Amino acid sequence: MALSIFGDKSIVPNEEMLAQTLAGSKELWGNIEKHVASICGSVSGQWKFYSKKAGWSYVVKSGDRAILYLIPQDAFFKASFVFGEKAYETAKTSGLPEQIVALITEATPYAEGRSFMFDVKAAPDVDAAKKLIEIKHSN
Repeated sequence: MALSIFGDKSIVPNEEMLAQTLAGSKELWGNIEKHVASICGSVSGQWKFYSKKAGWSYVVKSGDRAILYLIPQDAFFKASFVFGEKAYETAKTSGLPEQIVALITEATPYAEGRSFMFDVKAAPDVDAAKKLIEIKHSN
C-alpha cells in the first residue's frame, strides 16, 4: 500500500477526489496553500507520482523551489518538508511544538536536507505547517 491514499499511477487525483477523500480537512489543505501564496507570492501546485510505495503527492512550489509536499490520507493529510541546515537551525529555536522539532532533529541529514512529515488533522497542525513554510521560505 502506498503512503498516499492515491496509489494508482494511472489515476491522477483531481479536486473532486481530493474533496471527497479529505472531507472536513480540505479546508485545512486550502489554508496551507493560501499561506504559501501569501508568503512566497507566485506559487504553483502539481500532482506527482514518485513511486508505487509513495503514491501521489501534491507539490507546492514557489518558482522552481519545492516548499512542501501534501500527501492525502483518509480524512486528513500529511505535510512533508525538506529542510537544509540553515532552516533546521532556525526551526530548533522558533517556538515550534516539541514534537515537530523532534521530527526535524531525528530526521537523517542528507545532501538535499532533512526530510520529515507530520499529520495535519486540526488547526494547531496548520499553525505548525505555516511556521515551517515561513522558515523554509526565508532559508
